[in-house]
Amino acid sequence: MDFTSNVAASHWVGLPSKGTHGHSMVQVFMALEGSELEAFRAYAEVYPDDTVLLVDTIDTLESGVPNAIKVFEELRARGHEPVGIRLDSGDLAHLAVRSAEMLDRAGFPGVRIVLSSGLDELTIWQIRNQIVEEARRYGLDPDQVLGRLVYGVGSKMITSEGDPALDGVYKLVAVDEDGEWVPAIKISDTPEKVQNPGAKRLWRVYDRRGTATADVLALAHETLDDRPLRIHHPTIPGVGRTLGERDVSGVEELLVEVWRDGSVKFELGGVEEARARRRADLERLDPGVRRLVNPHTYHVSLTTELRDLKWKLVQQFS
Repeated sequence: MDFTSNVAASHWVGLPSKGTHGHSMVQVFMALEGSELEAFRAYAEVYPDDTVLLVDTIDTLESGVPNAIKVFEELRARGHEPVGIRLDSGDLAHLAVRSAEMLDRAGFPGVRIVLSSGLDELTIWQIRNQIVEEARRYGLDPDQVLGRLVYGVGSKMITSEGDPALDGVYKLVAVDEDGEWVPAIKISDTPEKVQNPGAKRLWRVYDRRGTATADVLALAHETLDDRPLRIHHPTIPGVGRTLGERDVSGVEELLVEVWRDGSVKFELGGVEEARARRRADLERLDPGVRRLVNPHTYHVSLTTELRDLKWKLVQQFS
């Protein structure tokens, strides 16, 4: 590993940090009535000789790459050459081929294509083999496409299979504008990567047995007091269920404020208290969810209002 995007780690080992901008930069512009193109221009203005643009916040081929090409043309007109684009979701091999085709046609055959998103040696091998098969369909030289690739390997390099990484990522969901939270969204070809926008609360719903039946994401102003309660699958439109009065024995808010304005608001207690909380939570899970082989799926769902906001923003920016 030559560099890392982790600024603190870079400082500690005495190396400059390296990386591209995040989805959050594009999301801020979109949330504040700007655009992906404006975000790209802002980044290129600050880093004219190191411009690598992350192109999959909205739609890689319909929005990201065309907007990147516009900015690259503007850079070249000012005497600078762009460095590359980054792909972070979807079918990376296919998107790399199509992006290479678009960049070549626009006169940027030397622009690098950075791939990221949980890469390891097997994934990279599969991507390279797929590119060899697909490139010729679009009139491209497979070796030329492979030669311009850069691989952003992170989690799989710094962890081992015996001590795996928690696959959690940071994505911006809201922007504070004059004290009001403006919802933001990141769109992806991978449905699971389209995050749930806005400031939110998290609730646990217990069925009539007192067993946890679902965790439900709601917008910050929502409660789950009304019945019937309609909850929705977070990524599959039209899939959900309705919980009536007889189906629910109670709800519990899961997020607890621990720290605010420099002072502790909630005492976590010691190890024994943590163990007791863990045992209590496990005991309220259905045995089918807890079994090790072929366990039932424990569902995390969305309220109707959050579901509607999410798909409204998807349609707005697609």
